[in-house]
Amino acid sequence: MGSSLPPPVELPAAAGESQGGTALASDARARLHALLGGAVCFDEPLSRHTSMRVGGPAGAWVQLGDIAKLAAVLQLCQTEGIAWTVIGLGSNLLVRDEGFAGVVMRLGGEFAKIRIDGCRLRAGSAVPIASLCRDAAKAGLRGAEALAGIPGTVGGAVRMNAGTDVEIGPLLESVEVLVPGDAGPQSVRLQFSYRRSTLERSAIVCAAQLRLEPGDPRATQAEVRRRIDRRGATQPIELPNLGSIFKNPPGDHAARLIETAGCKGKRAGGAEVSVKHANFIVNRGGATCRDVLELIAEVRASVLAVHGVALELEIHLL
Repeated sequence: MGSSLPPPVELPAAAGESQGGTALASDARARLHALLGGAVCFDEPLSRHTSMRVGGPAGAWVQLGDIAKLAAVLQLCQTEGIAWTVIGLGSNLLVRDEGFAGVVMRLGGEFAKIRIDGCRLRAGSAVPIASLCRDAAKAGLRGAEALAGIPGTVGGAVRMNAGTDVEIGPLLESVEVLVPGDAGPQSVRLQFSYRRSTLERSAIVCAAQLRLEPGDPRATQAEVRRRIDRRGATQPIELPNLGSIFKNPPGDHAARLIETAGCKGKRAGGAEVSVKHANFIVNRGGATCRDVLELIAEVRASVLAVHGVALELEIHLL
């Protein structure tokens, strides 16, 4: 492939990313440090915090464990006009090589807790989907096991209605969100479609309550293990990757279209269309965002030329 950049690729913005904003001025850095102390660090490489291991620095990297601090950081960002975003495990997030000049937040603490009451399971937004599935199965609750193997957190899964043959949306009773400017979270009911929800762009998922069904713990745990093992056998999890790059078109699979368009194994710099699963791009070492965008553009062009299908992206760009 040539060294010039491909035509512009439109990707969805990262969940929760605010519009506009400026780079972090020294006074904003001082106020963040005064508010958070050691919970904030500046110019943190985001390649350390995404599954693709790609991306430049965050103006500020913030780890938060409670609602009060989250609300305080959002208020500061509003006051100072600082762009912000919240990320989970960074499993479907492509970060630009120049990074993100604003505040990048990762939630933990109370956001990483699971509570089970009968057939209801409340999971904080930072809970990995794998942990949710395992805890539900161990408690003898079935319905969530089909989500096992999804490489993300509850917050991201809710926003994009993540799923396999079962999506998380139909399992949800309610979602607790925090909107910038509010002192605390509110419960909302969302509508879902394929890889979409009606969650407001600026709303941050704090927790979600799922309604599951009684089941046999051994059988459900076995199904969780089977799903995780299948992911390992069919997806290139041994290499840094973004998860599925494209949404499946109606009645078809993006991987089939990409493979039959001859794109498996194509490379741009350190990025490669996986030979194990064509709807994955992997980092073979030293990949950049530019490399990934070049491959995305080439794959889309090839699939359109061969199949007449315009693939829609599933990943998010920060």
